[in-house]
Amino acid sequence: MVTFIPLLAAHMLGFATAEPSITASSLRAHVEYLASPELGGRLTGSEGERKAGDYAKKWFSDLGLLPAGTAGTYFQEFPVTFGGEATPETNLRLLNSAGNEIAAKVGVDFNPVYNSVPDALDGLPVVYAGEGLASPERDDYKGIDVKGKAVAVFVSPNGGATTRQKAQAAKERGAAAILFVGTQTGQGLLGLDRRYGIENSSGFAAVAISSGLFERVSGMKFDEARKQALSGRVAPGIAKGLKVSFKSEIRPKSVTGRNVMALLPGTDPAVKDQYIIIGAHLDHVGRGEFGSRTGADSIHFGADDNASGSAAVLELARYFAETKSNRRSILFQLYSGEELGLIGSTHFVKNPTIDLSRVSWMLNLDMIGGLRENKIIIDGVRTSPLWPDFIKELAADFVVQVDREDLRGRSDHAGFERSNIPVTFFFTGENEHYHTETDSAATLNYDGAAKIVNMAVAWIKKVDALSGMVPVIVSGVVVDRTPPKQESSSGGAGTRRVRVGLIPSYGDGGPGLLLDGVQPNSPAEKAGLMAGDRIMKWGEKTIGSIEDIQSIFENAEPGKPVKVVVVRNGKEITMTVTPEGIGVQAA
Repeated sequence: MVTFIPLLAAHMLGFATAEPSITASSLRAHVEYLASPELGGRLTGSEGERKAGDYAKKWFSDLGLLPAGTAGTYFQEFPVTFGGEATPETNLRLLNSAGNEIAAKVGVDFNPVYNSVPDALDGLPVVYAGEGLASPERDDYKGIDVKGKAVAVFVSPNGGATTRQKAQAAKERGAAAILFVGTQTGQGLLGLDRRYGIENSSGFAAVAISSGLFERVSGMKFDEARKQALSGRVAPGIAKGLKVSFKSEIRPKSVTGRNVMALLPGTDPAVKDQYIIIGAHLDHVGRGEFGSRTGADSIHFGADDNASGSAAVLELARYFAETKSNRRSILFQLYSGEELGLIGSTHFVKNPTIDLSRVSWMLNLDMIGGLRENKIIIDGVRTSPLWPDFIKELAADFVVQVDREDLRGRSDHAGFERSNIPVTFFFTGENEHYHTETDSAATLNYDGAAKIVNMAVAWIKKVDALSGMVPVIVSGVVVDRTPPKQESSSGGAGTRRVRVGLIPSYGDGGPGLLLDGVQPNSPAEKAGLMAGDRIMKWGEKTIGSIEDIQSIFENAEPGKPVKVVVVRNGKEITMTVTPEGIGVQAA
């Protein structure tokens, strides 16, 4: 049975009694930086995401929190494949009537276009068709022969004809290719972005060119020509004899995301080896490259989503670092890759830097800046029998909706829940600014956010006052949880003496022990174990769960080889593992 230690007795336990405040202004200070133009929308792998991570790292470091990432750092990196980049074979050449080549550099003067045919096109005559609109009311192609040619057209403003529509119109009139000139707002170059692609099945060629290149090859002033084109006037433009050759290929782009993690050690020897995780995602959607509701090519600041939750984590770190009132260790986490599919938090759960079996509870804060009519959504109530009473006591001043069904799996608590760790998710809901360029620092309800974060303080304290770990509900059954026996390098009963390097799949129900991976250069990797293997026997012992492995490691001898039977792709394989003597880090 889980019991509570009265919070009023904190001073008797040696805790600091000073109570720092978490205020609207303290939260706003973080949000205004994280959602500033300088950070550019914090797209995973971008310079803005790096700056946000560095800001959080400095904050944690200045508070005296310990690095909790990999290799003694505050960061945990992970690979992400997102968007695309031009292949080395991509090129564009323009020849004028005198046969002189006009240089063009990818990413500066031109960009490939998604779904363009990859075949090289050589020596196409270039013609100009203004804005490239074609309808019964207005036909920019009237009197222009585009058959077998490349037609140059201006990109329409936001809300106007799309690149897909323009390409289709050009194709229907017999053009062989289309050149998109400028951007939705005028000068510049269209980014390499699926929003500016053409139809996948069109079998058509397209390339984007910059306003500067247009001026060099056309002899026209870009702004004047565009103004005329948007009004429906197609003035003679491209010099006769201009020809274009290009090859447009795109390959997936690999970037590196970073989680930021810091540890505040617990103060109570009896439970400091247990953890509370407080997390939020730090990333957003950049300039709308992914998930924009408006499609606008402009900074999506991500103030509510999720500079608000990130600010909450930073302020909660400050609160507990200053009070030193936490009995259990608290792991503060800021994830990246959430907007691309919970990539950062999932990577952590699969590659934890702490023992997940010792995590009592995970709190996720995502979009807490939009409190209206005092309504808050608290998700994850289904994961522990304690939460209904917590809500009655701690959320009495809110209008609470619990476990909105469509939220299951939509934010960073999902991986922890799948690992049978109790979770709580605070969320104020979507609004008209969600995933748009208007989600700015000026739109948030900071008083409401402060109210939520101070509820989080009380919730954390109440969990931390428990004598044991938070019980979890699994498949409708309440499961009491106890941490595994504390590991020690001194040997003896109840201690772990060896390192193997297994990364278990904590949410798996067996039989055996399913691996999510193995640590680099570990005995497990050297033996040939890999992600997806299911360990069925270790020596003479049949493995039913992770507890069986933990029991074996307490009595294993360093350097003594052992036969291990695994199931891989439906077949049993036997291999030999030689455990190492345990060092600074158990694995």
